[in-house]
Amino acid sequence: MQLQLYPEAGRTLRLRGGVMWVGGGRQFNRSVDPTAGPETVEDTFTPLRDRLDRAERIKWLLKKHGPMYRTNEVISLEEESKYLIRAQKMLRAPSLSVDLDAASNFQKYVVGELEFANHRFGVMYGRTDQDGNVFCDAIYEPPQEGNDDAYALLPDPNAHTVELVASCLGLRRVGIVFTARSRKCILSSQDMVQACQLQEQLERQHGFDFARSCVAAVITRNETTGSIVFEAYQVSDLAMDMHRRHVFKPPSNSNRAYSRTTESVLVERKDTTKVDNDFFINTVPIKTHASPFFANREASFPVENRPTQTQNALEVKHVLKCHEDLPFPLQLRDFHLLVFLGGILDPVTDIPSLCDAVVEGKEPKAGHKELIECFAAQAD
Repeated sequence: MQLQLYPEAGRTLRLRGGVMWVGGGRQFNRSVDPTAGPETVEDTFTPLRDRLDRAERIKWLLKKHGPMYRTNEVISLEEESKYLIRAQKMLRAPSLSVDLDAASNFQKYVVGELEFANHRFGVMYGRTDQDGNVFCDAIYEPPQEGNDDAYALLPDPNAHTVELVASCLGLRRVGIVFTARSRKCILSSQDMVQACQLQEQLERQHGFDFARSCVAAVITRNETTGSIVFEAYQVSDLAMDMHRRHVFKPPSNSNRAYSRTTESVLVERKDTTKVDNDFFINTVPIKTHASPFFANREASFPVENRPTQTQNALEVKHVLKCHEDLPFPLQLRDFHLLVFLGGILDPVTDIPSLCDAVVEGKEPKAGHKELIECFAAQAD
């Protein structure tokens, strides 16, 4: 049994767009024209294919006639093969819905404890439906260092365990979430790199149909009103193509509002190697839902890699005690608790069967309950 897909209904935090997905790399916007049909859609792939065909034609001509070969055809092809930078109207992820408890936990930490003094980064785990809507049920925070300017990710020795637990629960990485102090840009050059890298990884692992819904959420504070803003974005197909072909230079300043390119591109028909990141992103409507799997818990297990929180036997005991009226598999319905237990149980024999018991709501295999309760008893 896998997790149920969640309805789109939920408390709306911020809703923009109204873009409907059609398929095949095409889309139309009903919020602009309610009668719009497939004949008015945007095709984001044809310009990229045409550009690649011209680049291949140039390679063939230079290979045949030599690298010094220059004709009007070559010069024309060189101009036409440059990336034409323009905003993408199409939105591949119609919406992002975040579990209210997961969103509140992350936001409370960065706003309450950190007070936005340090940037914070998290990976969203969840599912997508057949229309590309994204549902985030848990937020994993990898090892990192943050300051008032940016975050820096560190090597994660538990990365395999996190992926294993998530997979056994029927969850996958669906995006990233991070905080940022008030700044001039929406996504910085570092944020762009992280979003593109994750989507590229998801394409290799799960295919384009799943990876097309990868999103990036950002939490900021409005300096004028003091209110907290939680918004979601998605990088464009153009940005992904440039990332795969290594057109983007590694960011030298992680908080810049623009990206440098290794080759000349066209912005408003002018040659440049500096592009504002706003050209590469689309706003995704964001909502909340109550996860039937992790929501409405009496107590939550501490989140990993937070300097002010400790994961230990005492916290395991606390979670079990607070949910002692529930069947044992339901007591374990906490993503961070299961990731922690994944570090003390066998990843081959124990984790898959334990996660299956948690999902199905059935008693775990003999020995699992006793092992976990024995570990929790160490806190006595």
